[in-house]
Amino acid sequence: MILSPTDALRELKEGNARYVAGAPRPWRANAELRAEVSKDQSPFACIVTCSDSRVPPEILFDQTIGDLFVIRIAGTLLTPEVVGSVEFAVEALDVKLVVVMAHSNCGAIRAAVSDLPLRGAVVSVIARLSSIVAIKKRQGFTGDELASEVSRQNTRNMLEQLPEQSPAIYDELSAGPIAIHPAYYDVATGRVSWTL
Repeated sequence: MILSPTDALRELKEGNARYVAGAPRPWRANAELRAEVSKDQSPFACIVTCSDSRVPPEILFDQTIGDLFVIRIAGTLLTPEVVGSVEFAVEALDVKLVVVMAHSNCGAIRAAVSDLPLRGAVVSVIARLSSIVAIKKRQGFTGDELASEVSRQNTRNMLEQLPEQSPAIYDELSAGPIAIHPAYYDVATGRVSWTL
C-alpha cells in the first residue's frame, strides 16, 4: 500500500504504541496473505536499522509480511549496498518514507567505543564508526553516554549522507514525495523515539 510520508510515520508510531502496550493486532501472516504478497510487494515504509536480534522492525512496529522494506546491517552503517537498497525501495517500490533507526545497547557501537581486540571483517565495520567515536570522545562523552551519542550521531550522518550519495534519493527528496526520518529504539522499553 502506498502511504504518504505523514501517514506512513503515523502507522509506525501507532504500531509501536501497540507493541509497547503489549496489545498488537492479531497476527495476519496466513496462507491468504502469503498468496497475496507472493505476486508483488508494496511496502509502505523502508526501515534501515541494525542487524541486532533484539531490533525486529516488523514486530516492534506491529506490522506483517509485505508491510516494511527492511535493510539491516550491524551498527546501522551506510554502505553502497544500503544506499542501493534504499534506492530500490524508493524508485522500484514507490516507498515514501525511509526511517534510519539506531538503538540502545548496540554491540557494534559498543565495540567501536571500546578497546577490545577484534579481527576479521568486523574490523572494517567498526572502522566506519571510528571518526565519530574520536569526535565524541573529544567532546567529553564516556561510557554508556558515549555509546549512545555515537549511535545517534551515526544516524544524523546517515540522514545527510543518503541523499548526498544517491542522486535518485536526492531527486526524490527535492521533488517532495518522500521523507527520511530518524528514529531511536530503546531495547529495554520497546519504545521508538523520533528525535535524536
